[in-house]
Amino acid sequence: MFTERMKMINNLMKNQRGQGMTEYVIILVAIAIVCIAIAVQFGGEIKALFETADAEIDTVDANL
Repeated sequence: MFTERMKMINNLMKNQRGQGMTEYVIILVAIAIVCIAIAVQFGGEIKALFETADAEIDTVDANL
């Protein structure tokens, strides 16, 4: 009985199939956090740039 449990524990410790997937998930979460932080930090400036571009496009359309 004890030997069987030790074999099961050893098999579980050697099994690393899910390790690669876990690493990918950690990387994706880190990238998402960085993207969210950038959007929060520069969101107002990015919005202003798009509003300026939209206004310039409207003036070009009006001149045609």
